[in-house]
Amino acid sequence: MSKKHVYLAGPIEGCNDEEINEWRDYAKREFVDNIIGINPYRAESISDSPESKKRVVMKNYMDVTSCDLILAYLPKQMNDRRPSYGTVCEIAWGYSLQKPLVIVSDDENVQRHPLLYISGAHFTDLYDGIDYINVLLGEYDASDNLIEMPC
Repeated sequence: MSKKHVYLAGPIEGCNDEEINEWRDYAKREFVDNIIGINPYRAESISDSPESKKRVVMKNYMDVTSCDLILAYLPKQMNDRRPSYGTVCEIAWGYSLQKPLVIVSDDENVQRHPLLYISGAHFTDLYDGIDYINVLLGEYDASDNLIEMPC
Protein backbone atom coordinates (compact mmCIF):
# COMPACT_ATOMS: atom_id res chain seq x y z
CA MET A 1 0.00 0.00 0.00
CA SER A 2 1.47 3.32 -1.08
CA LYS A 3 1.43 5.98 1.66
CA LYS A 4 0.49 9.53 0.73
CA HIS A 5 1.32 12.59 2.84
CA VAL A 6 -1.01 15.57 3.22
CA TYR A 7 0.41 18.76 4.72
CA LEU A 8 -2.20 20.30 7.05
CA ALA A 9 -1.73 24.05 6.56
CA GLY A 10 -3.76 26.43 8.69
CA PRO A 11 -3.65 29.09 11.38
CA ILE A 12 -1.25 28.62 14.30
CA GLU A 13 -0.10 32.10 15.38
CA GLY A 14 -2.60 33.61 17.80
CA CYS A 15 -4.49 30.32 18.23
CA ASN A 16 -4.75 28.08 21.28
CA ASP A 17 -3.77 24.40 21.23
CA GLU A 18 -7.35 23.27 20.66
CA GLU A 19 -7.81 25.56 17.64
CA ILE A 20 -4.47 24.44 16.24
CA ASN A 21 -4.91 20.71 16.70
CA GLU A 22 -8.65 19.91 16.77
CA TRP A 23 -9.26 20.13 13.02
CA ARG A 24 -5.91 18.51 12.22
CA ASP A 25 -6.66 15.56 14.53
CA TYR A 26 -10.09 15.26 12.93
CA ALA A 27 -8.58 15.22 9.42
CA LYS A 28 -6.05 12.56 10.39
CA ARG A 29 -8.83 10.37 11.82
CA GLU A 30 -10.98 10.79 8.71
CA PHE A 31 -8.26 10.12 6.13
CA VAL A 32 -8.29 6.64 4.63
CA ASP A 33 -5.58 4.23 5.81
CA ASN A 34 -2.92 5.10 3.23
CA ILE A 35 -3.05 8.88 3.90
CA ILE A 36 -0.88 10.44 6.60
CA GLY A 37 -1.65 13.95 7.80
CA ILE A 38 1.42 16.07 8.54
CA ASN A 39 0.87 18.55 11.39
CA PRO A 40 3.23 21.55 11.08
CA TYR A 41 2.78 22.23 14.81
CA ARG A 42 4.61 19.09 15.87
CA ALA A 43 7.85 19.59 17.76
CA GLU A 44 7.32 23.34 18.12
CA SER A 45 9.51 25.18 20.57
CA ILE A 46 8.23 27.59 23.18
CA SER A 47 11.27 29.73 22.39
CA ASP A 48 10.71 32.89 20.39
CA SER A 49 14.36 33.19 19.37
CA PRO A 50 15.32 33.94 15.77
CA GLU A 51 16.95 30.49 15.49
CA SER A 52 13.77 28.78 16.67
CA LYS A 53 11.69 30.73 14.15
CA LYS A 54 14.09 29.82 11.33
CA ARG A 55 13.87 26.15 12.33
CA VAL A 56 10.05 26.25 12.17
CA VAL A 57 10.07 27.85 8.71
CA MET A 58 12.69 25.37 7.45
CA LYS A 59 10.74 22.39 8.83
CA ASN A 60 7.50 23.61 7.27
CA TYR A 61 9.16 24.23 3.90
CA MET A 62 10.70 20.75 3.97
CA ASP A 63 7.28 19.26 4.80
CA VAL A 64 5.61 21.13 1.92
CA THR A 65 8.39 20.02 -0.40
CA SER A 66 7.99 16.35 0.49
CA CYS A 67 4.18 16.12 0.76
CA ASP A 68 1.85 14.78 -1.93
CA LEU A 69 -0.89 17.38 -1.38
CA ILE A 70 -1.63 20.46 0.74
CA LEU A 71 -4.87 20.88 2.65
CA ALA A 72 -5.20 24.53 3.67
CA TYR A 73 -7.92 25.22 6.24
CA LEU A 74 -8.74 28.92 6.72
CA PRO A 75 -11.85 29.26 8.91
CA LYS A 76 -13.45 32.72 9.18
CA GLN A 77 -13.44 32.62 12.98
CA MET A 78 -9.63 32.52 13.04
CA ASN A 79 -9.13 34.75 9.98
CA ASP A 80 -11.13 37.53 11.66
CA ARG A 81 -8.60 37.61 14.52
CA ARG A 82 -5.47 37.50 12.41
CA PRO A 83 -4.74 36.53 8.79
CA SER A 84 -2.70 33.33 8.56
CA TYR A 85 0.40 34.63 6.81
CA GLY A 86 2.22 31.32 7.26
CA THR A 87 -0.59 29.41 5.56
CA VAL A 88 -0.50 31.81 2.60
CA CYS A 89 3.27 31.21 2.33
CA GLU A 90 2.71 27.44 2.41
CA ILE A 91 0.07 27.72 -0.33
CA ALA A 92 2.52 29.75 -2.46
CA TRP A 93 5.33 27.25 -1.82
CA GLY A 94 3.04 24.42 -2.83
CA TYR A 95 1.94 26.23 -5.96
CA SER A 96 5.53 26.91 -6.99
CA LEU A 97 6.36 23.23 -6.36
CA GLN A 98 3.31 22.13 -8.39
CA LYS A 99 1.69 20.40 -5.41
CA PRO A 100 -2.04 19.68 -5.57
CA LEU A 101 -3.91 22.06 -3.29
CA VAL A 102 -7.26 21.84 -1.52
CA ILE A 103 -8.48 24.98 0.24
CA VAL A 104 -11.30 24.84 2.79
CA SER A 105 -12.75 28.11 4.07
CA ASP A 106 -16.10 29.50 5.13
CA ASP A 107 -14.68 33.02 4.82
CA GLU A 108 -16.12 34.96 1.87
CA ASN A 109 -12.91 37.03 1.63
CA VAL A 110 -10.91 33.85 1.10
CA GLN A 111 -13.50 32.49 -1.32
CA ARG A 112 -13.16 35.63 -3.48
CA HIS A 113 -9.35 35.70 -3.32
CA PRO A 114 -7.23 34.80 -6.37
CA LEU A 115 -5.66 31.93 -4.36
CA LEU A 116 -8.76 29.93 -5.13
CA TYR A 117 -7.98 30.13 -8.82
CA ILE A 118 -4.72 28.25 -8.29
CA SER A 119 -6.16 25.62 -5.99
CA GLY A 120 -7.08 22.25 -7.34
CA ALA A 121 -10.28 22.34 -5.36
CA HIS A 122 -11.99 24.53 -2.81
CA PHE A 123 -14.72 23.80 -0.28
CA THR A 124 -16.55 25.58 2.52
CA ASP A 125 -16.81 22.46 4.70
CA LEU A 126 -13.82 20.54 6.08
CA TYR A 127 -15.58 17.18 5.73
CA ASP A 128 -16.08 17.78 1.98
CA GLY A 129 -12.41 18.68 1.54
CA ILE A 130 -11.30 15.54 3.38
CA ASP A 131 -13.69 13.38 1.35
CA TYR A 132 -12.26 14.86 -1.86
CA ILE A 133 -8.71 14.07 -0.72
CA ASN A 134 -9.68 10.51 0.26
CA VAL A 135 -11.02 9.89 -3.24
CA LEU A 136 -8.07 11.60 -4.90
CA LEU A 137 -5.29 9.91 -2.90
CA GLY A 138 -7.02 6.74 -1.70
CA GLU A 139 -5.77 3.37 -2.83
CA TYR A 140 -6.78 2.46 -6.34
CA ASP A 141 -7.77 -1.11 -6.92
CA ALA A 142 -7.69 -1.83 -10.64
CA SER A 143 -9.73 -4.98 -10.12
CA ASP A 144 -12.70 -2.77 -9.15
CA ASN A 145 -12.89 -1.55 -12.74
CA LEU A 146 -12.41 -4.77 -14.63
CA ILE A 147 -15.02 -5.32 -17.28
CA GLU A 148 -15.81 -8.86 -18.15
CA MET A 149 -15.67 -9.33 -21.87
CA PRO A 150 -17.86 -11.96 -23.52
CA CYS A 151 -15.90 -14.82 -25.03
